[in-house]
Amino acid sequence: MRAIAGFMSGVAPEDISATDYLAYDDASTGKNWHLPLGYGTLVAASLPSSATVRLATPAERIDLTGDGVEVTTRAGTIRAKAAVLTVSTAVLAGDAIRLPRGIDPWREAAAALPLGRNEKIFLEIERDTAFGPDSHAYGNLEDPRSAAYSIRPNGWPVIEAFLGGEGARILEEEGPADGFAFVTAQLAALFGSDVASAIRPLAATSWSRIASIGGAYSCALPGRSQARSRLAQPFENRLFFAGEATHPFDFTTAHGAHDSGQRAADEALAALRDSHVLDRRDPPFAA
Repeated sequence: MRAIAGFMSGVAPEDISATDYLAYDDASTGKNWHLPLGYGTLVAASLPSSATVRLATPAERIDLTGDGVEVTTRAGTIRAKAAVLTVSTAVLAGDAIRLPRGIDPWREAAAALPLGRNEKIFLEIERDTAFGPDSHAYGNLEDPRSAAYSIRPNGWPVIEAFLGGEGARILEEEGPADGFAFVTAQLAALFGSDVASAIRPLAATSWSRIASIGGAYSCALPGRSQARSRLAQPFENRLFFAGEATHPFDFTTAHGAHDSGQRAADEALAALRDSHVLDRRDPPFAA
């Protein structure tokens, strides 16, 4: 039970809102899809050629001005009529970005939706083994640190180990080498000791240790499922919030994050139309 809760929410069962979990479960198809070229390729291909994307440019401050929004970054200030804020709940609840006065209810909502711990470890299969293509396995589910394994997705010679909760702590607190050793031992217990010599480490995530993320995906604390709708509300009709944590039932998912972004953009455009500012020269909104 604790291992499964870790996969689903990144936290222990006692830290999960039952109402929140049931909303997700009722909407879930129970299927996860691998993109052959990865999400990064999909996102890049979906952007219009004229889109301006500034990487490695963290926002430090957001201010409301007389007629819009100013976002202060290390590379300068961006001005627009509105902004869509998509940072993680860990960042929003913290102090990495200085936000306008009066936004405490949004920070409190974010704090009620903390990020769980989830990480991934990737291994390369170097020779023929018993690993079948597009197969799935779990380690010892009596061990709360156990991983879920996606084996040879799309036929690739790769194993993706997904760790949640206590399992993700291995990477966060002990480092990649201990993480690789842990999942290799689990795979050897599942498929035989000879597989240990057939796999080698490729990569490991560290989402919980990245300051601009601070974890995996959001999980409502017990009794706080309504924080999602609170967080999704616009602030002064100029600052709009998106991200998986703002979706009422498709949180923790890429499609939930995508749909919330469309919702926030529609809200921003509607607010700008109502205030009759879309004919001015400044960009309509920043994201």
